[in-house]
Amino acid sequence: MPSIEVGTLGGGTILEPQGAMLDMLGVRGSHPTNPGDNSRRLARIIGAAVLAGELSLCSALAAGHLVRAHMAHNRSQPPLRGARPLHLVERPRLLASP
Repeated sequence: MPSIEVGTLGGGTILEPQGAMLDMLGVRGSHPTNPGDNSRRLARIIGAAVLAGELSLCSALAAGHLVRAHMAHNRSQPPLRGARPLHLVERPRLLASP
């Protein structure tokens, strides 16, 4: 990820859930001796998580697991014959008030 903006101080970091996550990752606030180190570390953590998700998705696609999961979770039904897409279905018209 060539450019990612993150913050470990101010803004939404004062909110309890966000602060708790930053504490858990050990990056809350400014680094005591090297300003910016906590933000750089958080950016690396986010980049690693995104990369892991992309690798997982690619492997699921390559192995056919993604398609099988969609088929298993009721996405296996073909469209009904004669069914029209929702944007083509006529909607009832409201009567105009006098």
